[in-house]
Amino acid sequence: MSKSLAEHAGAKTGARRKGAGLADEQETAEYIGDLVRQLEKLAATHGLVKLEYLLAACREEAQEIMAGVGVRP
Repeated sequence: MSKSLAEHAGAKTGARRKGAGLADEQETAEYIGDLVRQLEKLAATHGLVKLEYLLAACREEAQEIMAGVGVRP
């Protein structure tokens, strides 16, 4: 089962954020990228080529955000 966004962000930073603050853009993109990667594999397993292609594009976008490409200042 996938981690929640809060668990994912907490695991990455090694500590829980103060209060109930949400993850930043890069942490959010990493979480979404993980989920999309799982969906992409599922689509590939069942021959859903168009969905696999679209999910791959989403995963690539998440990777660019994680790398700091196109992140808003």
